[in-house]
Amino acid sequence: MSKIDSPTRINYRGVAYACLSTSLGGMTVALTRFIIAETEPLTLTAVRYGIAALILMGIVLAAGRLPKFARADWPAIIALALVFFTSFPYFMARALEDTTATRGGIFFATMPLVTILLAGIFRIERMTWAKAIGVVMAIAGTVFALSDKVDDIAPMALRGDIFMLLGMISAATFNVFSKRYIMAYGALNIIAVTMVIGVSALAVLAIIFESPLGGSLDFDFTGWAVVLTLAIPGAALMIWAWGRALSTISPTQAAVTVGLNPVVAIAIATVLLSEPFSVRVVGGLVLIIAAIAIANRGSGPKPVSG
Repeated sequence: MSKIDSPTRINYRGVAYACLSTSLGGMTVALTRFIIAETEPLTLTAVRYGIAALILMGIVLAAGRLPKFARADWPAIIALALVFFTSFPYFMARALEDTTATRGGIFFATMPLVTILLAGIFRIERMTWAKAIGVVMAIAGTVFALSDKVDDIAPMALRGDIFMLLGMISAATFNVFSKRYIMAYGALNIIAVTMVIGVSALAVLAIIFESPLGGSLDFDFTGWAVVLTLAIPGAALMIWAWGRALSTISPTQAAVTVGLNPVVAIAIATVLLSEPFSVRVVGGLVLIIAAIAIANRGSGPKPVSG
């Protein structure tokens, strides 16, 4: 069975799409931390991604009709939907109940390591020295930045960090295994369909375990403005750009751009949430940004076939 061939050169348009997506992701980390105290994680993510799903599905239907998915592909497509649009958004929102937006943003820098490990285990991509050095630097920067003490503003930060790691594993799984379906059916089609499936699961879980009809959606004007920002640029545009990135560059090349996520998250959190901005955070960010440059330097990985 053939594996997905990786590009032999870096596609800078694809990298730009990934950078846009991860920058918007940084915004959503800070805004989720800002609004999560007023609602519940399943409810927030169901509404946020529900709005985004309507937008993306509307674009797909306006442009034509969905392609006919092969019956054999449906189990994998449903699994990817539950991983990326059910597990990932829930774990992220749940994490930000406990940890800070700064730590949540920085924690996104673990995604390249998880992506590379999964891609290597399943022989989808080969490791290169540039990737290895970049990932080690990104992890070092993350560890250095997370060594800041935040007990006064987030006493359960460690628990939140664990949930954030679970979210990164979910996102990395989608990065690695979605490419063949994106290439077969188109990025927007796969994103729209998987988002509808994932949101449906979120809505059911929210009704069972939370109170979406009993107070979890009682936002004021500012709250709804934040929710719509999380839904439209923060979900529809962010996920569309990520799908475009995955259709033109390798999962690892896309994943290493997540260093931009903490830059944006920390900038917004410092202003909006008055979270501390320390020398350790600065040092960690410098290492993460350097890691992006190194990991994206030179030729991409050679195709792997089996």
